Amino acid sequence: MQTILVTGASGFVGSRFVERWRNEYRILAPTHREMDITDAASVESYMVANQPDVVLHLAAISNTGYCEQHPEESYRVNVLGAENVARASVGRGAKFIFFSSDQVYNGNTELGLLSENVAVSPENVYGKHKLEAESRIAAISADAVMLRATWMYDAHREGLPRHNDFVHNITTAIDSRTPLAVPVREYRGITWVREAVDFLPVTFSLQGGVYNYGAENMRDTYETACCYCEMLGVGGAALQYITPDYERFPAHERNISISGDKLFRASGGRICFSNTINGLRLFLDITFSTRTY
Repeated sequence: MQTILVTGASGFVGSRFVERWRNEYRILAPTHREMDITDAASVESYMVANQPDVVLHLAAISNTGYCEQHPEESYRVNVLGAENVARASVGRGAKFIFFSSDQVYNGNTELGLLSENVAVSPENVYGKHKLEAESRIAAISADAVMLRATWMYDAHREGLPRHNDFVHNITTAIDSRTPLAVPVREYRGITWVREAVDFLPVTFSLQGGVYNYGAENMRDTYETACCYCEMLGVGGAALQYITPDYERFPAHERNISISGDKLFRASGGRICFSNTINGLRLFLDITFSTRTY
């Protein structure tokens, strides 16, 4: 049984990985007190004591607004913390898997699905720090796998953390009758976290490099929201609470839609995400009975 060290095991993705795979792997889920990723000595000590085969580095400050307001803290955790964990992992002979972000593409002006080989110049602090972390990790190990993950969602489940994801935001707006402005000038993949968690063990055997990780989506975010509302059976007066926002991203349309082709080929077809719309349909089919508003 392989030993998998998961940083950020109490977070949105990490907690679900532990729940899904705890019977197939020996999973280490250190607390901040047990292993402080911003302290290189703490990380090295934990690695030496526990000898993981794979390190899945999910710990991060992922709130983009918070990162903008606290760039030094973001740098310490999202760049230096990732470097500390990567260096200690490689030093112990462990495979290193790093959760990066599609936010590295948020400065791109071209439209369409973006591949990993396009030039990127992120515009926000979070994206910049994830990109720098990728660069530092690649310099440490050519075998490290870096996954540019999309925005993810899940149903609320007792005992597991949740955040303000796409599904939660829409259902909250409709249920509370509070208008939600959804950007029109934005394109992004949105992924059911269950698929991301199910596929993660396949990434442990990938050749090192950068891979887009999540659902493809050619629709703008408002159109995606309208499609989801239709799946829910939302109509009439309730639909007024999902409103188009034409003002966000005035400088250029924000496109962080990813292509999953490289990952599909590299995994021999074993990693094949549903596109965003099909993923939402699958999520509803499995998780809920269709609601009527």
